[in-house]
Amino acid sequence: MKKMFSTGCVLLLLASVVLGCASSSKGAGEATAGGTGTAQTGGAGGGADGLSEKLDITWMVRAFQGGGWSEDHPMIQALNEKFNVNLKIQWVPAANYQEKLNVMAASNDFPDAFYVLYNEYNKWKKQGLFMDILPVLEQYPNLAAIPQEALRKLNPQDRMFGLPFYLTEARDSLSIREDWLKKLDLEMPTNLDELFVVAKAFATQDPDGNKQHDTTGISFYIDSATNRIMEAEHIMAGFGLANLWFEQDGKLMPYQTQTEEWKSFLAYMNKAYVEGVLDKDFAVNKIRAVLEKFEGNKIGISYLNPNQWNESIDKVTRLDPNAVVTPIEPPAGPTGLTGTWTLPMLDKFAINGHIDDKKQQRILMILDYFLSPEGSDFIKHGIEGVHYNKVSEDRYEKLEAADKDRQNLLNNWVYRPFDPGIQMYKWEDTAKHEMIRGMFATNEKHKWNNPAAGLESDTMNKSGANLDMKFMEAATKIIMGQLPVDAIEQASADWLAGGGNKIIEEINASYNG
Repeated sequence: MKKMFSTGCVLLLLASVVLGCASSSKGAGEATAGGTGTAQTGGAGGGADGLSEKLDITWMVRAFQGGGWSEDHPMIQALNEKFNVNLKIQWVPAANYQEKLNVMAASNDFPDAFYVLYNEYNKWKKQGLFMDILPVLEQYPNLAAIPQEALRKLNPQDRMFGLPFYLTEARDSLSIREDWLKKLDLEMPTNLDELFVVAKAFATQDPDGNKQHDTTGISFYIDSATNRIMEAEHIMAGFGLANLWFEQDGKLMPYQTQTEEWKSFLAYMNKAYVEGVLDKDFAVNKIRAVLEKFEGNKIGISYLNPNQWNESIDKVTRLDPNAVVTPIEPPAGPTGLTGTWTLPMLDKFAINGHIDDKKQQRILMILDYFLSPEGSDFIKHGIEGVHYNKVSEDRYEKLEAADKDRQNLLNNWVYRPFDPGIQMYKWEDTAKHEMIRGMFATNEKHKWNNPAAGLESDTMNKSGANLDMKFMEAATKIIMGQLPVDAIEQASADWLAGGGNKIIEEINASYNG
């Protein structure tokens, strides 16, 4: 039976549910007043060593649809009780977050703990703004267990001014309409030539059976913010193009210099455009356009977010109840190369370097708790008896209060474990979890990393966007047949001469520094 709890009931439960949590060797960190010793699971409330003084802590994070919680939210009240704090979270709309950070920088008025976008982190990491966590990191075993590559990324040597904010780098899975394949008597594509054949059939042989020429084989969009092609990563990687930068003989080089690889990719796309395989609207498509066309039964190949798999499939089957969508491995290019949609993990969580040690330690204790088994369960699933019930040893029931309270905002927006299962909930079907983890594992095999992600270049900051826009304009014209494929050589030369050579020099200085 589902139960609804009032806020008053919630607060009565906190002592037994949250404060009574058992200690473990990987629990919330508790440091001595001087910042030395080994971190242990702190007890709840003011009576525990290291938690006797109640502290006001300000915390700022990005917020998305629906906004954040009020200060009397049961999850915040639970943390306040457990760590003897008065937690005040500022939930700043993501669209305004960068502006908010820079306004705070202008007035030198930062919160105690906050999410930092990587561009701002790079600007401020040498200015003494952030706490250096490295000297005390080992006192917080769950934070210390974060993969070293992620911990070191963008941090100066022998310093750690920010903790990585986890994201699943190779998250989205290339997916295909298997029912269309069967209807047209086609095999699952394993290479780019086969993909072209399938895409052409999807575009020209009426796979949806409505006797209209209204489906497309390949679609992508050009991100106006970064001037790069999105959702054709598997094709670009297959032809050997880098994810913006690649390493050659110990030096980082931009993909604008890969003229032969660009020619192969652009010839493929031009052929697709001429033969009606490529979406004619690719040059004006916006973000989500490809997904929306897939969910709208207009294309049969797209990247899908495994965490939102059911939502996407529901939209497809609403229009076609017989639709079958299957994740696939990225098709191999002519030399066997593969790659998939991959984002770098760059943004940081930082602690104000100018607040007192007690506050810094308390914040680290909370963060360490979030990554512990007990804490990660709490920030994802909420409070037992309030947001979910345990039905049996391995079965759980989600309660109505979970949707009302949006119990997972700490996990989604504040800080979370390094686990692609961050949006898998224990009340869901375990078979679904196995499928999603399998998709993530497949994607991981085809990660398309950018070795220069997050590196600094003044020239790139000042003129890189204009250079990239001109280069992408040339690529677009080649795809549409307005320029010959060889024109990419001139576009590459213009990019280098217009400031690209300086960008290469500065990126490599940052890489080697």
